[in-house]
Amino acid sequence: MAIRCVVVTPERTEIDREASYVTLPMYDGELGVAAGRAPLIGRLGYGLLKLQTETGTQQLFIDGGFAQVENDVVSVLTSRAIPAEQIDAAAAERSLSEALAMPGNTPELRYIRDAAQLRARGQLRAARAPH
Repeated sequence: MAIRCVVVTPERTEIDREASYVTLPMYDGELGVAAGRAPLIGRLGYGLLKLQTETGTQQLFIDGGFAQVENDVVSVLTSRAIPAEQIDAAAAERSLSEALAMPGNTPELRYIRDAAQLRARGQLRAARAPH
């Protein structure tokens, strides 16, 4: 039995396809979704969304957002979804270095710095993951 995964960014629908299993990068860890999963709404983190399909595994870097699971449909709303093989590890390392050097002397700057660090670390994991 298949589930449908729909990934939407502000620009377009990035993915709309069936999969046998979906792994979501939640803000506090990964969540696996198979057919018949109980409904849920959750906050996404920065990391890899993995779809197990008939043709193999498809992986996307997800840049935060929200996910909803209901009636064997996984709906993902995110600001960016990038195929994992398109992530440049060297660029992600530079982004992490820049994020680590950001100031954090106010709550707002700490929030921006922490988000930049999480994003860069997620991109590094995506770039280093087997594709």
